[in-house]
Amino acid sequence: MEVEIKSYPAKTKKLVDIWNNYSNGPMPKAGIEFITFTNKRPKSPKNNNRRIAGLKAESISYLKDDIELVKMSVENFIYLMAKCGVDVDVKEVKVDIE
Repeated sequence: MEVEIKSYPAKTKKLVDIWNNYSNGPMPKAGIEFITFTNKRPKSPKNNNRRIAGLKAESISYLKDDIELVKMSVENFIYLMAKCGVDVDVKEVKVDIE
């Protein structure tokens, strides 16, 4: 899959930065399945399931200062970027693995 970010509002720069860090790293050749990022922890979490802008995510670790590490599928992260106003163009790319 090839994702091209055409434009985005200033308030979504953090989402774009997260995507760029993953897409420019060593993982794209192997394929990214999940993206991890930090998010503010809810006041009284009952379980590790999260909804960020209505999209499924999972808390995988609690950090200090009411921050948690969240795991989200790449598909949901792309939906999240689009939902927040990032203009993305997604193309399916056929990859031959030898």
